[in-house]
Amino acid sequence: MRFTLLLFVLYKILKWASKHNPAFRNYIGSIHQVKIMIKTADGKRGRLFIFDRGSVFTKSGARHPYDGAIVWSDAATGFRVMASKSDEEQFKAAAAGKMKLDGMAFFAQWFNDGVKLVM
Repeated sequence: MRFTLLLFVLYKILKWASKHNPAFRNYIGSIHQVKIMIKTADGKRGRLFIFDRGSVFTKSGARHPYDGAIVWSDAATGFRVMASKSDEEQFKAAAAGKMKLDGMAFFAQWFNDGVKLVM
């Protein structure tokens, strides 16, 4: 539940930033359409973030097509690492096999870089 709520709050922050943060608006304005999924490995929890010419949209659930995905081993790990906002925690989770990238890794990195502009 906390993981799902965190993803929804992240969407609200990104949506607000797309309208009020010039650096973020410029960053996502150069992309025509990119779909980034953040989900659990079991597919029970997730959210699709859609960036399209400067706008941010979302769909709940983990069963949507995407360009790149950040896949967490479980919701508790995803919540803990994402809430920490620490690159080191992300690296540790990836090294331990608790986080993996699926699809185009470039888009997942693009997403992370964009979130850093906002946070």
